[in-house]
Amino acid sequence: MKKYIYLLFYCFVCSLPLFAQENGTPRKQAISQKDIFISFDCVKHLVFPVQVSDIAIGEQELVMASRVEEAPHIVRLSAQAEGFTEETNLTVVCIDGSVYTYHIRYLPEGGTDSYPNIYEDNGKWQHHDYQAEVSDLHLAEFFFPEDIAYGTPGNEVSFTLAAYNNQLKVSTAKDAVAYSNLFVVDKAMNTYHITIKRGNTSVFTYNFDDQRKYTAHVDVNSEEMERCIQELRTKKRNIYSLGVIENKFELSMANLYVHEDFMFFIFDLKNKSYIDYDIEFVKCFQRDQKKSKNAIQQETTIEPIYQKDFDTKIKGKSRNRLILGFDKFTIPDDKVFEIEIYERNGGRHIKLAVLNEYILSAEPLYKPQP
Repeated sequence: MKKYIYLLFYCFVCSLPLFAQENGTPRKQAISQKDIFISFDCVKHLVFPVQVSDIAIGEQELVMASRVEEAPHIVRLSAQAEGFTEETNLTVVCIDGSVYTYHIRYLPEGGTDSYPNIYEDNGKWQHHDYQAEVSDLHLAEFFFPEDIAYGTPGNEVSFTLAAYNNQLKVSTAKDAVAYSNLFVVDKAMNTYHITIKRGNTSVFTYNFDDQRKYTAHVDVNSEEMERCIQELRTKKRNIYSLGVIENKFELSMANLYVHEDFMFFIFDLKNKSYIDYDIEFVKCFQRDQKKSKNAIQQETTIEPIYQKDFDTKIKGKSRNRLILGFDKFTIPDDKVFEIEIYERNGGRHIKLAVLNEYILSAEPLYKPQP
Protein backbone atom coordinates (compact mmCIF):
# COMPACT_ATOMS: atom_id res chain seq x y z
CA MET A 1 0.00 0.00 0.00
CA LYS A 2 2.83 2.38 0.90
CA LYS A 3 4.54 1.65 -2.40
CA TYR A 4 1.32 2.51 -4.19
CA ILE A 5 1.02 5.83 -2.31
CA TYR A 6 4.68 6.71 -3.03
CA LEU A 7 4.14 5.92 -6.69
CA LEU A 8 1.11 8.21 -6.87
CA PHE A 9 3.02 10.98 -5.09
CA TYR A 10 5.98 10.61 -7.48
CA CYS A 11 3.72 10.81 -10.54
CA PHE A 12 2.02 13.90 -9.12
CA VAL A 13 5.32 15.71 -8.54
CA CYS A 14 6.62 14.84 -12.00
CA SER A 15 3.46 16.12 -13.64
CA LEU A 16 3.65 19.56 -12.00
CA PRO A 17 5.86 21.21 -14.71
CA LEU A 18 3.67 19.77 -17.45
CA PHE A 19 0.54 20.88 -15.60
CA ALA A 20 2.00 24.37 -15.21
CA GLN A 21 2.80 24.59 -18.92
CA GLU A 22 -0.63 23.35 -19.92
CA ASN A 23 -2.14 26.11 -17.78
CA GLY A 24 -0.07 28.81 -19.51
CA THR A 25 2.56 29.29 -16.81
CA PRO A 26 5.95 29.87 -18.49
CA ARG A 27 8.89 27.79 -17.37
CA LYS A 28 12.11 29.58 -16.54
CA GLN A 29 14.92 28.50 -18.83
CA ALA A 30 18.47 29.83 -19.08
CA ILE A 31 19.67 30.88 -22.53
CA SER A 32 22.98 29.23 -23.29
CA GLN A 33 25.96 31.58 -23.32
CA LYS A 34 29.20 31.52 -25.27
CA ASP A 35 32.60 32.47 -23.89
CA ILE A 36 34.52 34.97 -26.02
CA PHE A 37 37.78 36.85 -25.60
CA ILE A 38 38.74 40.35 -26.68
CA SER A 39 42.00 42.30 -26.69
CA PHE A 40 42.99 45.95 -26.90
CA ASP A 41 44.77 45.82 -30.27
CA CYS A 42 42.27 43.65 -32.16
CA VAL A 43 38.64 44.21 -33.00
CA LYS A 44 36.07 41.41 -32.91
CA HIS A 45 32.87 41.23 -34.95
CA LEU A 46 29.76 39.16 -34.42
CA VAL A 47 27.79 38.34 -37.57
CA PHE A 48 24.10 37.46 -37.23
CA PRO A 49 21.62 36.15 -39.82
CA VAL A 50 19.33 39.20 -39.61
CA GLN A 51 19.47 42.82 -38.51
CA VAL A 52 20.35 43.56 -34.90
CA SER A 53 17.70 45.51 -32.98
CA ASP A 54 19.19 45.79 -29.48
CA ILE A 55 22.62 45.50 -27.85
CA ALA A 56 23.22 45.41 -24.09
CA ILE A 57 26.69 45.29 -22.51
CA GLY A 58 27.29 44.56 -18.83
CA GLU A 59 30.17 46.97 -18.15
CA GLN A 60 30.60 49.71 -20.75
CA GLU A 61 33.86 50.95 -19.23
CA LEU A 62 35.46 47.63 -20.16
CA VAL A 63 33.86 46.80 -23.51
CA MET A 64 32.21 48.80 -26.28
CA ALA A 65 29.63 47.10 -28.51
CA SER A 66 27.98 48.85 -31.45
CA ARG A 67 25.99 47.90 -34.52
CA VAL A 68 27.71 48.38 -37.87
CA GLU A 69 25.33 50.69 -39.71
CA GLU A 70 26.73 49.75 -43.14
CA ALA A 71 25.92 46.12 -42.27
CA PRO A 72 23.27 46.21 -39.51
CA HIS A 73 23.43 42.45 -38.93
CA ILE A 74 26.97 42.84 -37.56
CA VAL A 75 28.10 43.99 -34.10
CA ARG A 76 31.55 45.51 -33.52
CA LEU A 77 33.16 44.58 -30.20
CA SER A 78 36.29 46.25 -28.80
CA ALA A 79 38.10 46.53 -25.46
CA GLN A 80 37.95 49.93 -23.76
CA ALA A 81 40.54 49.04 -21.13
CA GLU A 82 43.76 47.13 -21.59
CA GLY A 83 44.32 43.91 -19.66
CA PHE A 84 41.19 44.05 -17.51
CA THR A 85 40.65 41.05 -15.23
CA GLU A 86 36.91 41.31 -14.68
CA GLU A 87 34.29 39.38 -16.64
CA THR A 88 31.28 41.02 -18.24
CA ASN A 89 28.48 39.99 -20.57
CA LEU A 90 26.82 40.91 -23.86
CA THR A 91 23.25 40.30 -25.04
CA VAL A 92 22.17 40.83 -28.65
CA VAL A 93 18.55 40.79 -29.84
CA CYS A 94 17.74 40.50 -33.56
CA ILE A 95 14.64 41.63 -35.42
CA ASP A 96 13.40 38.04 -35.78
CA GLY A 97 13.22 37.74 -31.98
CA SER A 98 16.33 35.61 -31.60
CA VAL A 99 18.56 36.32 -28.58
CA TYR A 100 22.31 35.70 -28.27
CA THR A 101 24.29 36.00 -25.04
CA TYR A 102 28.03 35.95 -24.37
CA HIS A 103 30.51 35.97 -21.48
CA ILE A 104 33.38 38.35 -22.27
CA ARG A 105 36.89 38.13 -20.85
CA TYR A 106 40.17 39.76 -21.78
CA LEU A 107 42.52 37.50 -23.74
CA PRO A 108 45.39 36.44 -21.45
CA GLU A 109 48.84 37.73 -22.39
CA GLY A 110 50.44 35.36 -24.87
CA GLY A 111 47.13 33.60 -25.46
CA THR A 112 45.63 32.75 -28.85
CA ASP A 113 42.06 33.63 -29.71
CA SER A 114 40.59 30.61 -31.48
CA TYR A 115 37.56 32.66 -32.55
CA PRO A 116 38.70 36.11 -33.70
CA ASN A 117 35.14 36.66 -34.95
CA ILE A 118 31.83 35.00 -34.17
CA TYR A 119 29.68 33.89 -37.10
CA GLU A 120 26.08 33.14 -36.14
CA ASP A 121 24.69 33.40 -39.69
CA ASN A 122 24.81 29.65 -40.44
CA GLY A 123 26.65 30.14 -43.73
CA LYS A 124 24.37 32.87 -45.09
CA TRP A 125 27.43 34.86 -46.16
CA GLN A 126 31.00 33.94 -47.03
CA HIS A 127 33.70 34.57 -44.44
CA HIS A 128 37.40 34.65 -45.23
CA ASP A 129 40.51 34.72 -43.04
CA TYR A 130 43.90 35.92 -44.26
CA GLN A 131 47.26 37.11 -42.97
CA ALA A 132 49.32 40.02 -44.25
CA GLU A 133 52.49 41.89 -43.35
CA VAL A 134 52.64 45.69 -43.31
CA SER A 135 55.40 48.25 -42.87
CA ASP A 136 55.48 51.82 -41.59
CA LEU A 137 57.69 52.69 -44.58
CA HIS A 138 55.12 51.63 -47.17
CA LEU A 139 51.43 51.98 -47.95
CA ALA A 140 49.72 48.59 -48.09
CA GLU A 141 46.87 48.09 -50.56
CA PHE A 142 44.24 45.36 -50.63
CA PHE A 143 41.92 44.63 -53.58
CA PHE A 144 38.71 42.70 -52.92
CA PRO A 145 36.29 40.93 -55.30
CA GLU A 146 33.46 43.36 -54.47
CA ASP A 147 33.33 47.03 -53.53
CA ILE A 148 33.89 47.75 -49.86
CA ALA A 149 30.92 48.63 -47.65
CA TYR A 150 32.75 48.75 -44.31
CA GLY A 151 36.29 48.44 -43.01
CA THR A 152 37.93 48.97 -39.63
CA PRO A 153 41.34 48.33 -38.04
CA GLY A 154 41.86 46.64 -34.70
CA ASN A 155 44.01 49.53 -33.47
CA GLU A 156 42.96 52.87 -34.93
CA VAL A 157 46.05 54.67 -33.61
CA SER A 158 48.43 52.26 -35.32
CA PHE A 159 46.58 51.82 -38.62
CA THR A 160 44.57 54.17 -40.83
CA LEU A 161 42.25 52.94 -43.58
CA ALA A 162 41.01 54.57 -46.78
CA ALA A 163 38.58 52.76 -49.10
CA TYR A 164 37.65 53.40 -52.72
CA ASN A 165 35.48 50.95 -54.65
CA ASN A 166 37.13 47.55 -54.02
CA GLN A 167 40.46 49.04 -52.93
CA LEU A 168 41.59 49.41 -49.31
CA LYS A 169 44.67 51.45 -48.42
CA VAL A 170 46.33 50.83 -45.06
CA SER A 171 48.79 53.29 -43.53
CA THR A 172 50.97 52.10 -40.65
CA ALA A 173 52.18 54.46 -37.92
CA LYS A 174 55.85 54.59 -36.95
CA ASP A 175 55.09 53.28 -33.46
CA ALA A 176 52.37 50.83 -34.54
CA VAL A 177 51.74 47.69 -32.52
CA ALA A 178 53.36 44.48 -33.74
CA TYR A 179 50.11 42.57 -34.26
CA SER A 180 46.56 43.68 -35.00
CA ASN A 181 43.75 42.91 -37.43
CA LEU A 182 41.47 44.37 -40.09
CA PHE A 183 37.84 43.54 -40.71
CA VAL A 184 36.21 44.29 -44.06
CA VAL A 185 32.65 43.78 -45.30
CA ASP A 186 31.98 44.03 -49.02
CA LYS A 187 28.72 45.13 -50.63
CA ALA A 188 27.64 41.50 -50.97
CA MET A 189 27.97 41.30 -47.15
CA ASN A 190 30.83 38.79 -47.33
CA THR A 191 33.51 39.38 -44.70
CA TYR A 192 37.30 39.42 -44.69
CA HIS A 193 39.28 39.11 -41.48
CA ILE A 194 42.96 39.94 -41.99
CA THR A 195 45.53 39.36 -39.27
CA ILE A 196 48.29 41.91 -39.81
CA LYS A 197 51.87 41.78 -38.62
CA ARG A 198 54.17 44.76 -38.67
CA GLY A 199 57.56 43.99 -40.15
CA ASN A 200 60.04 44.58 -42.97
CA THR A 201 57.96 43.05 -45.73
CA SER A 202 58.67 43.17 -49.46
CA VAL A 203 54.99 42.75 -50.38
CA PHE A 204 52.82 45.86 -50.22
CA THR A 205 49.89 45.00 -52.49
CA TYR A 206 47.44 42.13 -51.99
CA ASN A 207 44.73 40.94 -54.36
CA PHE A 208 42.00 38.58 -53.22
CA ASP A 209 41.68 36.91 -56.59
CA ASP A 210 38.30 35.57 -57.73
CA GLN A 211 39.27 35.27 -61.41
CA ARG A 212 37.81 38.69 -62.21
CA LYS A 213 39.19 40.45 -65.26
CA TYR A 214 40.42 43.56 -63.46
CA THR A 215 42.15 43.82 -60.11
CA ALA A 216 40.73 47.29 -59.41
CA HIS A 217 37.08 47.91 -60.16
CA VAL A 218 36.58 50.28 -63.06
CA ASP A 219 34.92 53.61 -62.47
CA VAL A 220 32.21 55.02 -64.70
CA ASN A 221 34.62 57.56 -66.19
CA SER A 222 37.44 55.10 -66.70
CA GLU A 223 39.13 53.90 -69.84
CA GLU A 224 37.13 50.67 -69.67
CA MET A 225 33.85 52.60 -69.59
CA GLU A 226 34.95 54.59 -72.61
CA ARG A 227 35.62 51.33 -74.46
CA CYS A 228 32.09 50.21 -73.63
CA ILE A 229 30.62 53.44 -74.99
CA GLN A 230 32.63 53.16 -78.20
CA GLU A 231 31.45 49.57 -78.65
CA LEU A 232 27.83 50.63 -78.09
CA ARG A 233 28.09 53.23 -80.84
CA THR A 234 28.86 50.48 -83.36
CA LYS A 235 25.69 48.51 -82.60
CA LYS A 236 22.80 48.43 -85.04
CA ARG A 237 19.29 48.94 -83.80
CA ASN A 238 17.60 45.72 -82.64
CA ILE A 239 14.47 47.01 -80.84
CA TYR A 240 11.67 48.42 -83.01
CA SER A 241 8.59 48.06 -80.82
CA LEU A 242 9.12 50.68 -78.12
CA GLY A 243 8.71 54.40 -78.72
CA VAL A 244 6.51 57.47 -78.44
CA ILE A 245 5.88 60.53 -80.66
CA GLU A 246 4.62 63.83 -79.24
CA ASN A 247 4.77 67.37 -80.66
CA LYS A 248 6.77 66.24 -83.68
CA PHE A 249 9.42 64.73 -81.41
CA GLU A 250 10.11 61.01 -81.26
CA LEU A 251 11.76 59.06 -78.44
CA SER A 252 12.34 55.34 -78.95
CA MET A 253 14.58 52.66 -77.48
CA ALA A 254 17.00 51.19 -80.00
CA ASN A 255 19.12 48.79 -77.94
CA LEU A 256 19.58 47.45 -74.43
CA TYR A 257 22.84 45.85 -73.35
CA VAL A 258 24.43 44.57 -70.16
CA HIS A 259 28.14 44.32 -69.37
CA GLU A 260 29.34 43.05 -65.99
CA ASP A 261 27.80 45.43 -63.41
CA PHE A 262 26.58 47.98 -65.97
CA MET A 263 23.44 48.27 -68.08
CA PHE A 264 23.12 50.52 -71.11
CA PHE A 265 19.94 51.92 -72.67
CA ILE A 266 20.35 53.33 -76.18
CA PHE A 267 17.70 55.77 -77.39
CA ASP A 268 16.96 57.27 -80.78
CA LEU A 269 15.66 60.84 -80.70
CA LYS A 270 14.13 62.40 -83.83
CA ASN A 271 13.23 66.07 -84.06
CA LYS A 272 10.64 66.30 -86.85
CA SER A 273 10.19 70.06 -86.55
CA TYR A 274 12.53 72.87 -87.59
CA ILE A 275 12.87 74.05 -83.97
CA ASP A 276 15.98 72.86 -82.14
CA TYR A 277 15.36 70.76 -79.03
CA ASP A 278 17.66 71.70 -76.13
CA ILE A 279 17.67 69.03 -73.41
CA GLU A 280 17.40 70.62 -69.97
CA PHE A 281 17.64 67.39 -67.98
CA VAL A 282 16.70 63.72 -68.02
CA LYS A 283 15.09 61.81 -65.15
CA CYS A 284 14.55 58.09 -64.67
CA PHE A 285 12.12 56.35 -62.34
CA GLN A 286 10.71 53.02 -61.30
CA ARG A 287 6.94 53.54 -61.16
CA ASP A 288 3.72 51.60 -60.73
CA GLN A 289 2.54 50.13 -64.02
CA LYS A 290 -1.14 50.55 -63.23
CA LYS A 291 -2.60 53.12 -60.90
CA SER A 292 -6.10 52.72 -59.53
CA LYS A 293 -8.35 55.71 -59.02
CA ASN A 294 -7.31 57.90 -56.05
CA ALA A 295 -4.20 55.74 -55.51
CA ILE A 296 -0.89 57.42 -54.74
CA GLN A 297 1.74 56.90 -57.42
CA GLN A 298 4.71 54.99 -56.01
CA GLU A 299 8.02 55.90 -57.62
CA THR A 300 11.72 55.42 -57.01
CA THR A 301 14.40 57.50 -58.71
CA ILE A 302 17.05 55.54 -60.63
CA GLU A 303 20.18 57.61 -61.11
CA PRO A 304 22.22 57.12 -64.31
CA ILE A 305 25.96 56.69 -63.95
CA TYR A 306 26.57 57.78 -67.54
CA GLN A 307 24.52 60.46 -69.29
CA LYS A 308 27.04 62.66 -71.08
CA ASP A 309 25.20 62.19 -74.37
CA PHE A 310 22.19 64.05 -73.02
CA ASP A 311 24.17 67.27 -72.58
CA THR A 312 23.36 68.07 -76.16
CA LYS A 313 20.98 69.69 -78.64
CA ILE A 314 18.73 67.87 -81.10
CA LYS A 315 18.73 70.18 -84.09
CA GLY A 316 15.62 70.69 -86.19
CA LYS A 317 14.92 67.97 -88.74
CA SER A 318 17.66 65.74 -87.33
CA ARG A 319 18.13 62.61 -85.26
CA ASN A 320 20.55 61.56 -82.52
CA ARG A 321 21.39 58.31 -80.79
CA LEU A 322 22.05 58.80 -77.07
CA ILE A 323 23.26 56.39 -74.37
CA LEU A 324 22.23 56.14 -70.73
CA GLY A 325 24.33 53.94 -68.42
CA PHE A 326 23.18 52.48 -65.09
CA ASP A 327 24.31 50.10 -62.44
CA LYS A 328 22.54 46.91 -63.50
CA PHE A 329 19.01 46.48 -62.17
CA THR A 330 15.67 44.78 -62.75
CA ILE A 331 12.17 45.82 -61.70
CA PRO A 332 9.07 43.95 -60.47
CA ASP A 333 6.54 42.94 -63.12
CA ASP A 334 3.97 45.41 -61.78
CA LYS A 335 6.41 48.32 -62.23
CA VAL A 336 7.83 50.13 -65.24
CA PHE A 337 11.09 51.92 -65.87
CA GLU A 338 10.35 55.42 -67.15
CA ILE A 339 12.66 57.95 -68.73
CA GLU A 340 11.55 61.58 -68.88
CA ILE A 341 13.26 64.24 -71.01
CA TYR A 342 12.56 67.93 -70.44
CA GLU A 343 13.07 70.68 -73.00
CA ARG A 344 14.83 73.86 -71.90
CA ASN A 345 12.54 76.88 -72.26
CA GLY A 346 9.95 74.74 -74.00
CA GLY A 347 6.98 72.47 -73.50
CA ARG A 348 8.01 69.38 -75.44
CA HIS A 349 8.48 67.18 -72.39
CA ILE A 350 8.38 63.50 -73.29
CA LYS A 351 8.53 60.21 -71.42
CA LEU A 352 8.86 56.56 -72.34
CA ALA A 353 7.94 53.51 -70.23
CA VAL A 354 9.97 50.29 -70.45
CA LEU A 355 8.51 47.03 -69.15
CA ASN A 356 10.57 44.55 -67.15
CA GLU A 357 10.37 42.03 -70.01
CA TYR A 358 12.57 44.33 -72.10
CA ILE A 359 15.09 44.71 -69.28
CA LEU A 360 15.30 40.95 -68.76
CA SER A 361 15.97 40.55 -72.49
CA ALA A 362 19.08 42.74 -72.41
CA GLU A 363 21.84 41.31 -74.57
CA PRO A 364 25.52 41.04 -73.60
CA LEU A 365 27.60 43.90 -74.94
CA TYR A 366 30.34 41.50 -75.94
CA LYS A 367 29.42 38.09 -77.30
CA PRO A 368 30.51 35.27 -74.96
CA GLN A 369 33.52 33.35 -76.16
CA PRO A 370 32.72 29.72 -77.06
